[in-house]
Amino acid sequence: MVPQSRSVIRVALLVCGTPIPPVAEAFGGYPVIFRQLLQQGLDELKSQDRINQDVELILEGFDVREDSYPEDLHDWDAIMISGSASNAYDDISWINKLVEYVQKLHKEGEGLKMVGICFGHQIIGRAFGAKVSKSPDGWELGWTSTDLTKEGQAFWKGTVMRIQELHQDFVHSIPDGFTLLATSPHTTNQSMVSNDHRIVSIQGHPEFTGPIMKEFIKFRTANGTFSKELSEASMKVIDNPLDSVKVAAQILQFIFA
Repeated sequence: MVPQSRSVIRVALLVCGTPIPPVAEAFGGYPVIFRQLLQQGLDELKSQDRINQDVELILEGFDVREDSYPEDLHDWDAIMISGSASNAYDDISWINKLVEYVQKLHKEGEGLKMVGICFGHQIIGRAFGAKVSKSPDGWELGWTSTDLTKEGQAFWKGTVMRIQELHQDFVHSIPDGFTLLATSPHTTNQSMVSNDHRIVSIQGHPEFTGPIMKEFIKFRTANGTFSKELSEASMKVIDNPLDSVKVAAQILQFIFA
């Protein structure tokens, strides 16, 4: 049960990338896309009477590529790290600073929660000592049914997590102090939670709907990033049911646990 005394859920989104032009034009930037996802999760909690009907969501984006970070951590309940076309393992100043920020936040952020999505998942893995690199199996793309571990079933509420994937980098292992929540044949570490329950991360993209994913596949197939075969296979299952709303609800549940 989410604590009933809270009236506002405050999430600072660390923006690590920009959607491709067709997605940005049709669906907005990442703050808009993530706000919509979490609002759907909040509405789900309300529909199940798991939270007061008057609770509101505040989400603000901070572009860490431009060195923009929240000034006062007391203004926020959670820090969320977005996806990115960049590589989490690159020796680039803004990426190195983000890794250091995650490490410092975990040490000094008191009760603040962290949520990592795709690139954010990989940044968290790197920050806590796991190797991150390109997968020898190439891209994991489109609708994917990930298997939940025993701990994952309790956390994400189910036996599988059906989610959109868009990555060729992966976290090789489970860092010390973390527990595996989800896995797939392509990517062992699909989701993990810190043992102190202050950090959770997901390799997939709960914020990506079928229509958003279609735009990514069409755009990156046209520019040669995806092969025709991979594109066609992904398009065949692109509209399969997703667990995005349930995932969003559990993220909010996690923030206030």
